[in-house]
Amino acid sequence: MKIFLLVCAAGLVAAYAVSAQTRTLRIVTYNIEADVGVTTPMPGLIAPPGNPNNLQAGGVLEGIGEEIVGNDPAQPLDILALEETTTNPITVVPIANGLNYFYGVAGMYSNSAYQATQFGGSTNNGTGNGPNALVYNTKTVQLVASVPVDPPGGIGNLGSASGEYREVMRYQFAPAGVATNSSNVFYIYVSHYKAGTGTANENYRNGEAQIIRNDEANNLPAAARVLYVGDYNVDDSGEPMYQTILSNAAPNGIHQGQGIDPLNPANNPNVNWSAGTTDTNILVMLTEHSYELEYRDDLQVMTTNVYYGTAGGLKFVPGTYHSFGNNGLTAYSNTVNTVTNTALNRLTTNGPAFISAAQLYLDLTNASDHLPVVADYTIPIPAPVITSFNLAGTNLVLNVANSITGGVFTVLTSSNISLPMTNWTRLGITNIATSGSFALTVTNAVNPSSPGQFFQLQEK
Repeated sequence: MKIFLLVCAAGLVAAYAVSAQTRTLRIVTYNIEADVGVTTPMPGLIAPPGNPNNLQAGGVLEGIGEEIVGNDPAQPLDILALEETTTNPITVVPIANGLNYFYGVAGMYSNSAYQATQFGGSTNNGTGNGPNALVYNTKTVQLVASVPVDPPGGIGNLGSASGEYREVMRYQFAPAGVATNSSNVFYIYVSHYKAGTGTANENYRNGEAQIIRNDEANNLPAAARVLYVGDYNVDDSGEPMYQTILSNAAPNGIHQGQGIDPLNPANNPNVNWSAGTTDTNILVMLTEHSYELEYRDDLQVMTTNVYYGTAGGLKFVPGTYHSFGNNGLTAYSNTVNTVTNTALNRLTTNGPAFISAAQLYLDLTNASDHLPVVADYTIPIPAPVITSFNLAGTNLVLNVANSITGGVFTVLTSSNISLPMTNWTRLGITNIATSGSFALTVTNAVNPSSPGQFFQLQEK
């Protein structure tokens, strides 16, 4: 993330502030099938199948961080919405711990402390219908609130008439290290809709969608940035539940919170995701089963201001929405774990160990019967300013204010300002901003005999 430039020439230094900054967030929704039989993370999720204790080798979740998506470079995931867990201690905490171990940063990942429930007001006992949950990167986002979205009658009434069989969760986020405000707050609803075909099950799913849309309209600001993610268990785009989420008004009549499906932005009501096809535009949407691509169950739907990139908040990065491991070229009902799959052909090392595409296809078919759905977004963050600077011999000292608390900064240098930033030299120095202001000394940075040196401070 470009923060500002320093231009050095013959010992003279000039500072130039860069305009508004953004942080890219990689958000994932994933039904991990850890609620029946095996209730801890499945083989392949955070460690290779057959070697569950080798957390340094990583699994699907770490592989998501290796992927170059569209024009976005690889980066660790920032928010992981989970379906079919057992409980936070049994399923979710081990996931956060596994990610922390892989990246070697204690406390980098944490989870929402709220324990979601399911039908009857209980947590899961390993028999199915597991609660929704959430893991997040504490270095990039702060979890402001975890709110259960329950129908009238309380948790014990879940599913009896409303259709909400697993407690829907509404999570509120903002970038890490900054004060929350109307420009940087956003919300994520995590759902696992009732499965099954037929009118009764469609009505249950629509009941949950109505609860979500009314909750958004009644409890969030009119211009709230919202993601509606999870396992939709939807058969086709004409289903009432799907249309409720995409409606321009909530069921209570309030005109806000309209969702857009990035893979069906025009809301074509005649797309069938549950029938055999050779149409790559439909095949690319399929997320279940990971070993037999037959359904589109998992979605990230977003409000119009997120999708269209309205200024002043969370924005979707076009071209980044995808099912991890599926690029639409795998035939219907076939597995992603095939030598002909080219979906993961843009991987790069991002962590202590590189996970190959071949290994990740194997991981995917063991970690769950679903594929994770991944998309990138940007969020505004403050732009630091240089309050003062000085030369101490050949050392350059920068005093920075309004920075991001906990932000990790490094310095790039070049003698040619026209070079692409990717070709600048990264100096072996980093600094973590422990507060809004900090000093950064760049040792032996200035060469008086050089015709010109240029420096860029970059937040990692």
